[in-house]
Amino acid sequence: MLKDVYYENPLIAYDHIPIGICIINNNFNIIFWNRTLEAWTNIQRDDIMFKNIFELFPHLQTPKYKSRLQLMLSGRPPMVLSPMLNEYFIPIKDTEGNYQAQTVTLSSIPTNETGLYNVIIAIENVATLFNKVKQYRIIKNQAIDELNRRIEAEEKLKEYTKKLEQLNSTKDKFFSIIAHDLINPISAQYKLVKILKDNIEQFSKEDIIDIINEIEKSSSHTYKLLENLLTWSRSQLNKFSVHIDKHNLMNIIKLAASDVSSQIAVKKITLNFSENCDISVCCDNNLLTTIIRNLLSNSVKFTNYGGKISVSCRMDDEFTYITVEDNGIGMDEETLNNLFKLDQTHSKLGTNKEVGTGLGLVICKEFVEKMNGDIFAESKLGEGSKFTIKLPNCRNQ
Repeated sequence: MLKDVYYENPLIAYDHIPIGICIINNNFNIIFWNRTLEAWTNIQRDDIMFKNIFELFPHLQTPKYKSRLQLMLSGRPPMVLSPMLNEYFIPIKDTEGNYQAQTVTLSSIPTNETGLYNVIIAIENVATLFNKVKQYRIIKNQAIDELNRRIEAEEKLKEYTKKLEQLNSTKDKFFSIIAHDLINPISAQYKLVKILKDNIEQFSKEDIIDIINEIEKSSSHTYKLLENLLTWSRSQLNKFSVHIDKHNLMNIIKLAASDVSSQIAVKKITLNFSENCDISVCCDNNLLTTIIRNLLSNSVKFTNYGGKISVSCRMDDEFTYITVEDNGIGMDEETLNNLFKLDQTHSKLGTNKEVGTGLGLVICKEFVEKMNGDIFAESKLGEGSKFTIKLPNCRNQ
């Protein structure tokens, strides 16, 4: 059978708590002084027992202390003395010689004599409380930091996951272009060459010319596709450097236009350049030429016979804007929103059944961004399309 633990002197329990405990009787004499107070004050219990607390600590005779002790001796409810109003109750100095702020609780303890009370004085060093609060704050801040790190890691994981999905989608599109857009024309060329080889004696000169023309068209498309694939892959691998300098914009536009002049002539399209384009622009001239050439080629592809394409330019204090606009067949909103996304791009036949690669506008956007610029598109079905390139001006322009 378990027995209750019995202390011969129950006050001995107060020697095992980290709070200073002092008990006084109705004569204000000290009848208990625990080991914590011994350690704090360097006053031993045997040296202080049954001595008057006011004689030992004269400041306690002031009304704000003495009156409260008198109230406790009459059996009043516990009272707390805040360190904000009472710096200390028992003078205890820290290692630097400063008095330690204290929180003091006064409680009445009934004695064996009816109507008489002792007072238990519980003293807690506020520095200890502050340390506990400080430790709590450190733990709380560590927990918040850990939570923020986890949230940040989760956000990065989401971002990486999204990028990985985009890369996978881009990879799928890339291989789709190779598997479909590249293999089909090569296969067609192979079949035409085999037919020509196996039946050349049976074909007339006109038939042979027609087959060769078809092979030429297919080869031209294959060449453009390979060129775009190579350009795009080099861009992804950062295999070329960007050299931004001041160049004449009109010269770049005319150079880009010369590369699509045969396409423009076939469809009898009118191409106009604004005089405002005769300005200096900060760019990599090779990249900008490629961008404008792709935009012009795209406009020619989706503009009807006898249509119009215009190139206009303007500047403000910070940017140069180059706009390529046509009166072609335009685009619906879904197509417009997915223009510059490789994983969403679908090449459509032009007004003259022209075949595209699906990479031209993607390359335009990547090249513009390499020059710290941006590109925008506006379009409506049946009303044409407008593409605007935005490039930063030279600082000393």
